[in-house]
Formats: sequence, structure tokens, C-alpha cells
Amino acid sequence: MRRSLPVIFIESGENTMSKTQVVTLRMPLELKGRMEKAAKQQGVSLNSLANYMLTTQLSQLEFFSRMEQRLALKTIPDLKQEVGAILDTVPERDKVPEWDKL
Repeated sequence: MRRSLPVIFIESGENTMSKTQVVTLRMPLELKGRMEKAAKQQGVSLNSLANYMLTTQLSQLEFFSRMEQRLALKTIPDLKQEVGAILDTVPERDKVPEWDKL
């Protein structure tokens, strides 16, 4: 017997004029339960938590994608030179406490 996944509806906005859309999302029961628990602990709706989590994860993926694209255009010597230039701007390197030195 095949076990079906729960369906949750993620909806944002208060009226039909808003720039939101209803999305049906299928997920494992365990994940839905965990999300409901987390939403309750945070004092927010499941919808708000899901939107927050999706937004932060997507932003992170987009950031890493942009960084990979930028790094693909650089050579190792170029990167070393840039890091060296940044480190050269750090003032008073001699006054780093002994416990904080590498």
C-alpha cells in the first residue's frame, strides 16, 4: 500500500490584488510535523515559517552561485594578490595578543 504525502497550502497576502500565489506542496509527514512544531515555537504561522525558510535558502543558493561564477573568472595568483592587498590594510598586526595568533 502506497502511503501518500501530506499536502500543505502555502499562501501569502490578504487579497487577490497582492502579488502572491497559492502553492500546493507535498512533503513527508515527519517534515510537516517538524515545521509545525518550529512554527509554534517561533510563534508564527506555518505559512510564515515556510516563506522565511524558502526565502533564506534560496538567497543562500543564489549567493553561492554568484560567488562560483565570479571565482571561475579568477586565477589562484589573482586571488592570492587580492587577499594579500586586503591583509595589508589591517592595522597594527604586531599588537595581536599571543593567544589570538595563528
